[in-house]
Amino acid sequence: MDPGNQDNRFGGGDDRFGGPTGSPFGGGFGDGPGPGRGPEGLHLCAWEQRERYGFLNALFLTTREVLTAPGTFFGSMPSRLGLGQPLLYAIILGLLAALLGWVWSLTGSSLRTLASGDVLHGIVGPVPSFVAFLASPLTTALDVLVRAALMHLLLMLLGGNQLGFEATFRVAAYAKAAGVLALLPFCGGFVAVLWELAIDVIGLYRIHATDPWRALVAVLAPAVLCFSTIAAAVLLVVLGAAAS
Repeated sequence: MDPGNQDNRFGGGDDRFGGPTGSPFGGGFGDGPGPGRGPEGLHLCAWEQRERYGFLNALFLTTREVLTAPGTFFGSMPSRLGLGQPLLYAIILGLLAALLGWVWSLTGSSLRTLASGDVLHGIVGPVPSFVAFLASPLTTALDVLVRAALMHLLLMLLGGNQLGFEATFRVAAYAKAAGVLALLPFCGGFVAVLWELAIDVIGLYRIHATDPWRALVAVLAPAVLCFSTIAAAVLLVVLGAAAS
């Protein structure tokens, strides 16, 4: 991107809101003043205006917008307001996703118990999912921090970080909205992972106003590394068990 075409969202101006005026990524976001709206059209999401919308309504509205219109959501988001609100949102959605995963494990275990008559399996089966549910606040926070750090590092190496680390962190945190897709039976967890990756790509592309390929590489490279590491670990365990 030509530095001469960058607007004051990426440089000077108000530290909180900047402004995408004249930017090809900023059109359609300046719909006039309103609560939580910055001087150049950027505005706070409902989650960060809970005193206005209410807790549950703000959670619902933010999740709906991230899932259905991530480009608009991140394209109009201020990026210098702190990490606390996005992190709290991510932890709540991570907790919800883990709860849904545990519920589905209970359902699946119950079905297998009825089919096989194995009561012990019905008791033991959901235990790992319950442990994951209890640990989800910590694991979600670590996941968001590590993914944001890796994505931002790659953006820096690729020359696509138009804004600071907080912008990338906000994308990683609010992309946890995809966790509600764990509600879908059987394939919900898999769909949630794919949707979260898609939100990450769109979010980085819009909030940093970078090239789509840079956002794609920044998101997929850490994901491929993570999945490869897990696959290698599983393979070693299987081979070790087979050898013994």
